[in-house]
Amino acid sequence: PALLRHSHRYKPAIIGEPLRFQGATFHFTYTLHSIPCVGFRVNWRGRSMVFTGDHFNNPPALKKLVEKGVLSKAREADLNNLPIQETDLLLHESGAPPIHTPLDVLQALPPEVKSKMYVVHTSALPEGCELRVAPTGTAGTIRLDGRRSSSVSTSHLKRLSIFESSQNNSPGLRFGPVGELEDINEYAESELFAPTSHNYAHLLTADASVSTRSSEPPPVSLRPTSSSDAWFILNLLSAVPFLSSLSYTSTMEVLETARVVAFCCNEIVVPASKRGNFLAVVWEGTCMEQNIAGRRNSQDDVMFDDEGRRGRIAVWHAGDWTGPRVLQPEKRLSGDSSSSATHDIVAMSAEGVKVIMVDFASLHRILTTGSALYRKYHLSLSQKHSCTIPTSIQNKTYDVFESAVKN
Repeated sequence: PALLRHSHRYKPAIIGEPLRFQGATFHFTYTLHSIPCVGFRVNWRGRSMVFTGDHFNNPPALKKLVEKGVLSKAREADLNNLPIQETDLLLHESGAPPIHTPLDVLQALPPEVKSKMYVVHTSALPEGCELRVAPTGTAGTIRLDGRRSSSVSTSHLKRLSIFESSQNNSPGLRFGPVGELEDINEYAESELFAPTSHNYAHLLTADASVSTRSSEPPPVSLRPTSSSDAWFILNLLSAVPFLSSLSYTSTMEVLETARVVAFCCNEIVVPASKRGNFLAVVWEGTCMEQNIAGRRNSQDDVMFDDEGRRGRIAVWHAGDWTGPRVLQPEKRLSGDSSSSATHDIVAMSAEGVKVIMVDFASLHRILTTGSALYRKYHLSLSQKHSCTIPTSIQNKTYDVFESAVKN
């Protein structure tokens, strides 16, 4: 076990949650097979690949399963609209139905899909078949670098089925011996160092609406990237409790999970419904709270701090952060403040705001396994407090004192 822990890093693959590793992002989905199987899509430096795994991809047959009550309509729709239309490389399985996809189904796919597809799970194709078997061995390495990505963002559009033509013809992939790498700017293509516009960010779900969306990227995202950006990111994250106690390996996992996202002025950085789900560290610009009803700087936005003092709405400048209370000791700036349920966090700088976003569920797993201090803190939270409330406390202040004891 000790050798395995040294040579391997366990990262759970959870359906519906992105898995980030070595700068790449994996998205997993269930496919249809007698034995439960999982397919995945991986995005890396603007390129993408999809591997279906064992899968019965046959819409007419799926419709019959729905009519027989074997599949639900929602499951049928999910299987018919797997995220495999817009990708640079599609590795699609084929075999004997009803647990594998028949070859005639793959042959009927649009030309632009077949130009990027290789068939797996079968060693031979019938004579005259226009499909290609995926090459094997290092001599058959399929290269995605050195060519423009054919993938486009379709998050704002209805996803096309693989059986529909997208009119996005692209040249076929090349494969052969691994040769000299073409000149690729590592930082310009990195998801971490090159901030993406919120329009293409996948950190927030569909219910995280944005007040205004600009077709132009925020100016803050146009600053040339630099290798020193890694230092700035680590320096900003080191201010967050517990992160500085992590080992080098665990810190690398945090960087794999983190994403730098750029927001235009007035865009929602973290919606009220998600304020406890993310650690958001402001890199450049200023953010502030805004009532979900759209009011700002009104009388309703005057709040009270933990000590009952009257104060203004929360504001975050460069170097400040928000997230669950365990990561932000100042309650007013945390996701557990008195206003977090009713106020979004909005970008306010005219040049836009650049934010380091980390999914808290992933960060919690990293901290639990990598920080003894974090584990000790959680253990202390689970223990009952020994303080008792004196009988001399008057009724008016009893609730305040009780709250202080609990905290």
